[in-house]
Amino acid sequence: MITLTVSGTTSTGALTTSPTSLAFTYQQGSSSGSQKLAISATGGKLTYSVSTTGGPWLSITPTSGTTPGSVTVSVNGTNMSRGTYSGTIYVNAPGATEKSVPVTLTINSSTICDDACSGGGSTMYAQPFVTDPTSSGNVAALWVNQLGSPMGSTPDAGLVLSKNASATAGTQAGALIQNYQGSLTELGFDYREGGQCTATSPRFVVVTTDSITHIVGGCSKGTTTAAPVVGWKRVRFNLADTTQTSPAMTPGEQVSSITLVMDQGPEVGPTAAGGLVIIDNIDVNGVFAGKASTRSNSRDN
Repeated sequence: MITLTVSGTTSTGALTTSPTSLAFTYQQGSSSGSQKLAISATGGKLTYSVSTTGGPWLSITPTSGTTPGSVTVSVNGTNMSRGTYSGTIYVNAPGATEKSVPVTLTINSSTICDDACSGGGSTMYAQPFVTDPTSSGNVAALWVNQLGSPMGSTPDAGLVLSKNASATAGTQAGALIQNYQGSLTELGFDYREGGQCTATSPRFVVVTTDSITHIVGGCSKGTTTAAPVVGWKRVRFNLADTTQTSPAMTPGEQVSSITLVMDQGPEVGPTAAGGLVIIDNIDVNGVFAGKASTRSNSRDN
């Protein structure tokens, strides 16, 4: 007697996502954006469906697919109040355990520029930002009165960028250069002596209109001289030198965005500078960027 046993071929693989959580942080009035979420499975291909909870500010496209695949996660916080909002993405497939991905949207107060960045919205200025995926509070970026390079008898603001040792990977502090168009011939800044100045940060990230990202710096890769004010150093970067700019920029390349970034924590060793720097006089083509969100450094603020 011969017995033939036929077994099912349906896979019951496990769903996985990358990343396992998503976080968005914006200013009021500029609170929409998107990120990619990759979906894969072990044990064979799976047909999945995706849904969300949390509110109309969170959406995904497409809502179904086959592993390996990806979806675009979008948030829109227009007209939403300042605060942190939570939602969840659910990924389901027949025979597999549901996968959930938490999403947070943090909306900070809208920016109020000081006199240096007024002018009908056309004046170039530096807008502080932080990227803090876990809302740890271990990173900060803001203009603070009386901490900048003194300009005569007028108290000046300095850009404070800080990242604690316990801050998670992917955490950043920096400033976005607003209202700049054209090509670049010069980039640099002044920094208070004793602050962080390493081969990786602070640095500029320049995206050109051909979608190429150019890393300019970090700080110690530039040419450093004494600033006009005692206690400050001045750094300038050569945009055509591959040891300072990667890839090098060619004359006439048009700029899409310029961002100043510090994403390293405190250093170690006898020459450690710490995970904090105060920056002023951010130089773009020989013009200093204006300042936004200036605050007093007194204890009651």
